[in-house]
Amino acid sequence: MARPGIVRRTFLGFGLMLVGGGRRPWPQHAGAPSGYAPLTNPVRIPLDSVTTPWHAVPFKADAMSAAAAGAPARRVVLNGVLYRKALHDDTSELSALCVTCPHELCPVALVTDPERLAKMGSDAENPLFECGCHFSKFDAREDGEWVSGVAYRGLFRFRVIAVSNDTAEITHIEEEALSVV
Repeated sequence: MARPGIVRRTFLGFGLMLVGGGRRPWPQHAGAPSGYAPLTNPVRIPLDSVTTPWHAVPFKADAMSAAAAGAPARRVVLNGVLYRKALHDDTSELSALCVTCPHELCPVALVTDPERLAKMGSDAENPLFECGCHFSKFDAREDGEWVSGVAYRGLFRFRVIAVSNDTAEITHIEEEALSVV
């Protein structure tokens, strides 16, 4: 005969698994895209520095994390790159990504060398970002989407809001980055 304490712990364990399992899919089911938080100051980068596709221009951005239960908001410094991606239809567009891997906050680098890309399983026309610590790979053409490795998601994205005749202005970062980075 089972002891009451074991039965109660087993029952509570299964109940907690159900509650925990029920909470996790809910945000995914809602289909809401990740929100964006404003940077403390917009980052402005001259467009003439990103005329060549796949040439990454590094920048630093500041933002404030949200205040959490009992903890004040904190300053977060983000390392990013702005680059022009070449699309398959011979057009191009700008992309700005945080170059800190979401897995364990290691730096990632843009790989454009055809030989290295071939070793990584990509073709020469599809550059990848690669984490220097655990070798997660992220698709540069698809705004840092996760390709392979231990990272749980793609790279955090910045929003490039204003593009004038001579400047790109980066104004926001994905909110999740502020609690991870």
